[in-house]
Amino acid sequence: MYKFIVALAACAVAFPAATARAAPLRCDKTHGRELAHSSVVKVYKVKQGRTYRFYGCARPRGPVVALTQRFKGNEVKLVAAKAAFVAFTRTIRGSDTIAVVDARTGRKRHGLFPPSGIEFDIDRSTPQIGIARINDKGELVVAYVGLGDGTSTDSMIHLYAFDQRGHQQLLDRGPSSKLPMKSVRLAGEDVSWLHDGATRTARIGSVPLSVTSGRGLASGTVTTQPDVGIACSIGPAGVSGNCVGSFDPQVTVAVSAVAAPGTRVTIRGACSATFVPVGGNLPSSTGCPVFMGGPQSVEVTFG
Repeated sequence: MYKFIVALAACAVAFPAATARAAPLRCDKTHGRELAHSSVVKVYKVKQGRTYRFYGCARPRGPVVALTQRFKGNEVKLVAAKAAFVAFTRTIRGSDTIAVVDARTGRKRHGLFPPSGIEFDIDRSTPQIGIARINDKGELVVAYVGLGDGTSTDSMIHLYAFDQRGHQQLLDRGPSSKLPMKSVRLAGEDVSWLHDGATRTARIGSVPLSVTSGRGLASGTVTTQPDVGIACSIGPAGVSGNCVGSFDPQVTVAVSAVAAPGTRVTIRGACSATFVPVGGNLPSSTGCPVFMGGPQSVEVTFG
C-alpha cells in the first residue's frame, strides 16, 4: 500500500554530482523525503538550482533514474501512484496532460491529452484534471472538470478510463453536485463512483456506449440489453438517468427507445431505426443492435 505524500517543497535527496560519471546511485543509498513509496519503488522530487526534477528507483538496489524533465515551480505535479507506476500532470499548449511513468526505469507508459469534446474554463488557473487514480498495471481513471451547462454553478465532470495502451473509455458524465470526484475508486481494473447518490461501476477495458438527445419535442426512455445500467430519460427539458454504459468488447447490444402512443421515435448513429405512429393506443417503440467493436454512440429523438 502506498504512503502517498503531497509535497509543497522540494525534497532534499543525496544525489552526488559525480554519480552520473561513475557508478549509478543505488536505491538503498538515497536519503530524503519520499513522495511515494511501496515495496517496489521510491520516488523523490529534487531541487537542482532553480529547477526541479522527479527521480525514482526500484527497491532494493535499482539505479536512480530521472522520471521527468526539469521544470520550475509546480509545473509538474505527481497526482497518483501505485506499485511501480506514477502519474504526473503538466500543462502543454493550454491542456492539462497526464503521463504514466514506470518509476523503476523512467520509461513513460503513455502521455495523454484530454479527450476531445470537453469544454474547459478559459482561465488557465482552473485545473482541467480534478482527480486521477492508477492501478498496478499503469492504467488510469481521470476526472476532467469542464464547464457546466449554465443552469447552476456546477462544473461538468467527465469520467474517463485509459487502459495499458492508452485507449480511452468514457465511464460517465454529470454535474459536480451529482458526480462527486472524491467518490471515484479504482481496485485493479474495477472502477466505482457515485452518481446522484447511487453507486455505478465499470471495468477498464470495456467498450463505452453513450446515448445522446436529438432534442425532440416529446419525452421517452432508452434502455439496453444486456443491462449494464443504461436507463436514460430524454425530453425537451434535457436528459436524466444514466446515459453511458460499458460493455464487453465484441458483443452486440440491443438499444430500445419507448415513448407515449403517437410519438415518432428515431435512433441514429451506431445503429438506425425509426417508428412512425399510425394510430392506436400502444406505446411508440423501436430498437436496433449495436456491435461493440469500439466506442459507440447513438442519438435518440422523440417527436
